[in-house]
Amino acid sequence: MKIVIDPGHSGPLEPGACAGGVRECDVVLAIAKLLAERLYEENHDVLLTRTGDINTDDLGLRAELANANQADVFISIHANSADRKTAHGTEVYHYPGSVRGQLLAACIQDRLVAELKTADRGVKEANFQVLRETDCPAVLVEVAFISNEADRLLLTSYAGQLGAALAIASAVDAYSRIEYS
Repeated sequence: MKIVIDPGHSGPLEPGACAGGVRECDVVLAIAKLLAERLYEENHDVLLTRTGDINTDDLGLRAELANANQADVFISIHANSADRKTAHGTEVYHYPGSVRGQLLAACIQDRLVAELKTADRGVKEANFQVLRETDCPAVLVEVAFISNEADRLLLTSYAGQLGAALAIASAVDAYSRIEYS
């Protein structure tokens, strides 16, 4: 399969959520690189929307990359944040009405929660630009809450980042077995 991985946000221009001295753009890039490596090892064709800091947070460019390369799936990786520091857990979004997007989201949600032992916040629908403008099944993964101390420790540890990457890779394989069987 051809898989586009989108490490959310861009770096100094738009770092995403920040808490405890940690920037969302950094932790999601670390997870995305580990995921790309794992998927490549499994003989998937993998593209990342960024491999470091970039000077734009144009979400349209991310969807265009997936569409121009005729991706089979698009995975945008994020870390959630909330004003309430007790908010925690994992959730995955897909575009409303996308049956294949919902299937991919469910596979990822199940595997992430099982691997990371995070609270299951469920699979949800959203009209996010990267989901709406991407032609293939697309998901936006909120791995855990950067604003929650325990979740932030998970997001910043190598074990947590690797666990997230392995869980998402396992979910992609489960999705492909269902979708292409």
